[in-house]
Amino acid sequence: MKELLRRWFYLKFVQKKSTVELMATASDLRNKSALSIVALLDVDEQMISQVVGKKRLIFVQNCHAYLKGSVNPADLDPGVSSNQYLELS
Repeated sequence: MKELLRRWFYLKFVQKKSTVELMATASDLRNKSALSIVALLDVDEQMISQVVGKKRLIFVQNCHAYLKGSVNPADLDPGVSSNQYLELS
């Protein structure tokens, strides 16, 4: 899952593709789920908690923590600075 999260994060926030465009290219439920989690980085946590169950919320929070704490933009795209990444999260 971490690899999928990184891939979709790169496409959405580094290459600045729209969620709708990316969802059309997601090949299966696992990819769509990972993309959905990445897209929820734009949504307030309180709002997320209103639409997902407690177990799913914990999973989404863990995925977001991984993306915010572990994804180094330089590993994704050498042209992206850490400051640009921080603006996204």
